[in-house]
Amino acid sequence: MQCVVNRRAQFLASHHYSLPELGETENLEKFGRSSKFPGQGHNYTLFISIAGELDKYGMVLNLSDVKQVIKREITGQLDFSYLNNVWPEFQQTLSSNENIARVIWQRLAPHLPLIRVQLVEHPGLWADYMGEGMQASLTISTHFSAAHRLASNLSSERYSKCSRTHGHNYHLEVTVEGEMDSRTGMIIDLDALNRVVENDVVKIFDHFCVNKDIPHFSEIVPTTENLVLYISNLLKSPIQKLGAKLSQVKLFESPQLWVDYQGNGTETFLTVKSEFSSAHRLAHPGLSLEKNTEIYGKCARVNGHGHNYQLEVTVKGEIDSCTGMVVDLGALNQVIANLTEPLDHSFLNRDVPYFGEVVPTAENIALYISNMLRLPIQELGAELYKVKLVESPNNSCEIYPSDIESTSVTTVQNQPVLATV
Repeated sequence: MQCVVNRRAQFLASHHYSLPELGETENLEKFGRSSKFPGQGHNYTLFISIAGELDKYGMVLNLSDVKQVIKREITGQLDFSYLNNVWPEFQQTLSSNENIARVIWQRLAPHLPLIRVQLVEHPGLWADYMGEGMQASLTISTHFSAAHRLASNLSSERYSKCSRTHGHNYHLEVTVEGEMDSRTGMIIDLDALNRVVENDVVKIFDHFCVNKDIPHFSEIVPTTENLVLYISNLLKSPIQKLGAKLSQVKLFESPQLWVDYQGNGTETFLTVKSEFSSAHRLAHPGLSLEKNTEIYGKCARVNGHGHNYQLEVTVKGEIDSCTGMVVDLGALNQVIANLTEPLDHSFLNRDVPYFGEVVPTAENIALYISNMLRLPIQELGAELYKVKLVESPNNSCEIYPSDIESTSVTTVQNQPVLATV
């Protein structure tokens, strides 16, 4: 079974944008204040995603080893550095967010089975690189506040209290993709992209009532799914004129609910986030304490430890033309609650029978949740697309159910696997 594991790291660095073939005035016009020496600094956050088949211990790789590789090859060299001078790659192509991610990939690829490098420059800007030449993606985030009412020709009971006019502080993420310029390392004029999003989206929605002030929604229910589809249509052409491609729009109605749209008809991805608090011990019952400690380190301690787990459940489906929804949200929340309630405030090894035989690592917990949710979500008319379990700010894992050959909990339970986190 393949699993995606994400490891977080951080480094502090400074840099500035300046091309020697341009004069000071030209650099200032091209890069603004970022061209001024000695430059600017950032608290960079790095997410390294690796994927592969689980070994006999249920691991893609031991994350302690992954941590050391990242420190040796990347953060140990970049932390408290001046990026323009630290690596020769930044002499030919500037240290843009996109290019830093690309160079990090090149330096880690010989050591790790990478699938994605994500570099966050600040909470409103990050880049993703996936090993495809000079191709990269860049995401900006913004927000707007708006009111809406979920009501159509259906009865008000269909949307419960959302049939009353209410409002949200929406959080919007816009992702574009393109080819990095060989000198600047950029895929798009960032200031121009921010202006497009501000003028074509934020000014239209901010402090308005969507149903009454935006004609498009006089007949269409302004669900998050329909909103993200409409926003994508607003942005596609202007971003194309800037020389990039709009690849994804993500709209958060709240920190617990968001929708992704990737330009595929009316297909959208809806994510619900929840939490549960559990204790666990990483120790296979068939191994000695010494062997378990060798494999799991301090996680094998006899009395266990615990986490506030964050669970993200993503379902995929077409937007219903009548309701404006991918799935009945109330029913989906109930399905998830029915699953997490036995996990919450429990000692997993002891209180959940499944984990009496299967080591409750993040990977195995995510696999268990995935297998338990697939059928109930299918019965709601949607498809379970992804289960992401965040164990700590530094470690998380993702299961994509369509990649799992064995889909029944019974099968998995009869074949316990070991995993380390």
